[in-house]
Amino acid sequence: MRKDLDLEKHRRKNSDAVPKAAAERKIPSSKSAGIIFSLMAVLLICFALFIELNSLFFKIEGVPTWDDVFKDAGLVQGEETIDGDLSVHFIDVGQGDCELIVSGTKTVLIDCGEKEYYSYVIDYLKGREITRLDYVIVTHPHSDHAGGMNYILKEFDIGTLIMPKLSEKITPATSTYRKLLTAIESENITLKYAEPGRSYKIDNASIRILTPIKDYENLNNYSVAVKLVHGENSFLFTGDMEREAEADLLESGADVSANVLKVGHHGSSTSTSKEFLDRVNPEYAVIEVGSPNDYGHPDSKVIKRIKKIGTEIYRTDLSGNIVFVSDGEKLKILTGDNVNADN
Repeated sequence: MRKDLDLEKHRRKNSDAVPKAAAERKIPSSKSAGIIFSLMAVLLICFALFIELNSLFFKIEGVPTWDDVFKDAGLVQGEETIDGDLSVHFIDVGQGDCELIVSGTKTVLIDCGEKEYYSYVIDYLKGREITRLDYVIVTHPHSDHAGGMNYILKEFDIGTLIMPKLSEKITPATSTYRKLLTAIESENITLKYAEPGRSYKIDNASIRILTPIKDYENLNNYSVAVKLVHGENSFLFTGDMEREAEADLLESGADVSANVLKVGHHGSSTSTSKEFLDRVNPEYAVIEVGSPNDYGHPDSKVIKRIKKIGTEIYRTDLSGNIVFVSDGEKLKILTGDNVNADN
């Protein structure tokens, strides 16, 4: 019993011997932690403000911009990359038409605009590492659709070229048409005339030729209309097809319904009748048009008609290049500066 009392006394003595400094140590107060947090927040804000100013104005060498920050984080500010299975490019060639379809490893070029744009189109394709065009479709041989096609046919490996078979009466005696035929022959390109109902498989998608159905007195009505189908998504390209040819197409019973409509003849009043628009019933309409132009395109009544059915309109004169990306179910849309060489 005595030993137990001595042990307890020894413990109390050692406890009283704890250094005063250790006994007086305290956990930082919540007020101190708040001050530290506030200082860190101020520093972060200052850092962000400095990067913002450098991104917009200073561009000091060695000092990061927001683009540098996003890239280091594995992101790219203001850009989206195409990760779908198929992309449809409405290339801005001013007052003309040019569309590119990329489906897996397969490519289709529809028209190319005026001659003055051929180098831009070539650069656009090469920028996406395209060396072969499996199909080239010349909707009709007007210069705003095929003006530079002879240059493009010489620049790329071409699989098959599809164009309308024109009646002798309507065959143009223009340099555009003459140079096109010369390039087809000199490059030994396979030429197929458009056959309504004929389909071509392009990787995991398909294109179907819908027109021309008969002979016309107007070259625009000879336009080769094409329907592209990729899973649940579809696109209808109509060249410069006007009301007469639209009516014939509807009468043929062909399925013209599509998620995306390339509006005929640059939005001219000659095309996109109410009956045709109702049958297509698109979610999106794309008008390829230049600004300014001497034709009054797009026509205000056509714009109103399209908007009336709830269709969203995209225009190359307002948005520049326009790209639709399809995964077979959903569509993603990129425009202007968001369209880059990775798209």
